[in-house]
Amino acid sequence: MAERTVGPHEFWLQTCGLNTHRRGTSYARLDTPWNAFTADGGKLVCTIWVDEIVEVHDPELGHARRFVKMGGRSRRWKGVGMQHGQYARANLDKAVAEKLPIFGFEAEPNKAALERGERSVKHFYLDRTHQLQGRIGLSLYELEKKLHIEDAFRKRGIADEEDPNLPASLFELVGTTIEPPAAGDYQIEDAREEHEVDLPLEGNQSADVYARKALPILVAHVLQQQDGVMAPITYRRLAELLGRRNRHGDPWARGLGFVLGRVTELIDGVRSRLTEPPPFLTSIVVLSSGPNVGLPDKGVSGVWPGYETMSREEKRAKLAAEFQRILAYRSRWNEVLRLAGLPVIEPPVGSNGIPVPGGWGGGESEAHLALKLYVRDHPELVGARADWDAWVEYALRSADELEVMFLSDRVWIGVEVKSRTSDRNLADYERGIYQVVKYRSILEAQALVDFPDAQPEIRVVLLLERELPAVYRALAAHLRVTVIDGIVPTNAQIECDA
Repeated sequence: MAERTVGPHEFWLQTCGLNTHRRGTSYARLDTPWNAFTADGGKLVCTIWVDEIVEVHDPELGHARRFVKMGGRSRRWKGVGMQHGQYARANLDKAVAEKLPIFGFEAEPNKAALERGERSVKHFYLDRTHQLQGRIGLSLYELEKKLHIEDAFRKRGIADEEDPNLPASLFELVGTTIEPPAAGDYQIEDAREEHEVDLPLEGNQSADVYARKALPILVAHVLQQQDGVMAPITYRRLAELLGRRNRHGDPWARGLGFVLGRVTELIDGVRSRLTEPPPFLTSIVVLSSGPNVGLPDKGVSGVWPGYETMSREEKRAKLAAEFQRILAYRSRWNEVLRLAGLPVIEPPVGSNGIPVPGGWGGGESEAHLALKLYVRDHPELVGARADWDAWVEYALRSADELEVMFLSDRVWIGVEVKSRTSDRNLADYERGIYQVVKYRSILEAQALVDFPDAQPEIRVVLLLERELPAVYRALAAHLRVTVIDGIVPTNAQIECDA
């Protein structure tokens, strides 16, 4: 007989440090966490319901293959179900972007509850563990052509509930090549949820001492960013950089809310001596698990009144705007350090002793520059021609800049470029979609002013070095944004123009 727990509560607590009972008595009783990261943040654990798995016979291999869809949105979700789905999608995106292993544990639903329109756990099987392999792009196309997987989901009635505006991603249940997570891997007393970072600080050093260590760490992190992409830093990573570890040697984030509060006080203490007030630096520290994964902890409410009442999308937008302000402050962060009596951050130096270009809170990476130049020299990628005028960093009258612009008498084509550095913060792809919408409107306005009788055709596209994350495909389609992805500059081009 398959091994099973009495309930999922102990499994999630011991494996992921996730106390489902503390999230509400109905959370563990009526469903189980859809997914959560292990306590060390290195693996994503997913619940896969046995009635949502489809088996498809592969004639070439001579056996059945099993698939599940995750990360989409169901038409039936309401209220807390919508929130759970958003959190689960964010965790999946993070795991895929960071190439973390994803595991699924089978759960059998209670049939009586299903008939009432509820989904609760009858059995949670510890010995039905699978590694989940995502299927996208060409891999997905070839599989679908050969196995007709979508038909299998339709026959089970699973596809009927899916919202086409936010489709799920396909995963195959495969054998484990990495040791799967297991209950008991971590000590419960040390596997605390990150939202406990506002608990009193423990250890031999005070919050003030840690704050004076943390401020230069955060400034150095900002000054290393490139291409206007802010990669946030997690509480666990900050704990590691501060040398805060538990008795097992793992990074320990407990009490870092107090430390970050002291960091903000340090900055506020020099604010009056700065020519321009600095933005909210500690907002770059975010949770790596739980319902607010990818967002700062609740302590930011002291600086951003009303933050707790915002929707997740509003919080993400607020954070993205603040990230841009933090990057725009650039080397002025060193003035903050100097006035606080802390050592400034020196720019990285190459083997020739000359400071390395890029970085410093938004400098351009070689990858981004290479991609822009490659697009400029290959107009056919976006439907332009070689005899058109081609510009890099084309200035708009709104004081914005289009990264690449092609101009002819009848057609203007603008290109917003995102290199592989956007993988550090997937929200930058979403920002790119909205940038295209913005630039399209600005160009249409300029064309109307300059050519009132016969405006040129306006096109603006989003061109990516990587593939657009699945979670943003529906948004791009809804906003009529053309996306060209998977464009990798040749080595010859990089060597020629870098």
